[in-house]
Amino acid sequence: MSIKFNVVPRKNPRDLDAPAKYYANIVGDGKTTLSDLAKHASTMSTVSKADILAVLESTFEKIAQDVADGKIVYVGDYFTLQAGGSSMGAETEKEVTAANIKSVKAVFRPGKMIKDALKLATFQKKS
Repeated sequence: MSIKFNVVPRKNPRDLDAPAKYYANIVGDGKTTLSDLAKHASTMSTVSKADILAVLESTFEKIAQDVADGKIVYVGDYFTLQAGGSSMGAETEKEVTAANIKSVKAVFRPGKMIKDALKLATFQKKS
C-alpha cells in the first residue's frame, strides 16, 4: 500500500504574475475505524473484538479527558497529544485573561514508531 497524492498548481503569493508551479499534495485514501482497529487486534491475540473495543473506547475517553484537563498524554512510542491554541495580545500581563484565548486545538506529535513507518512509506500518484 502506498500514500496517494495528486498534483496541484500553486501561485507564488509574493509574485502573483509568475507562472504557477506544480506540487504533490498528499490525499487521504480510505479510512480506518475504531472497529477496524479492534478487529485487527483480535486477530493478533486471544482477546475478542468486543473486549478490545471496550478497552479502546475507555482508553480514548481517558485521553480526551486528560487533554481537556491540560495534561500532555504520552502514548508510548506511538504519539503524544496535548492542547494548544492561540490568543489575542494585550498591552499588559494583567489584561490577559481566559477571554483572550481565540481557539484551542489538539496538538498531535507522532512518536518513533509512526515516524519510522512514514520513513518507509512509498508514494503513488492518484489517478
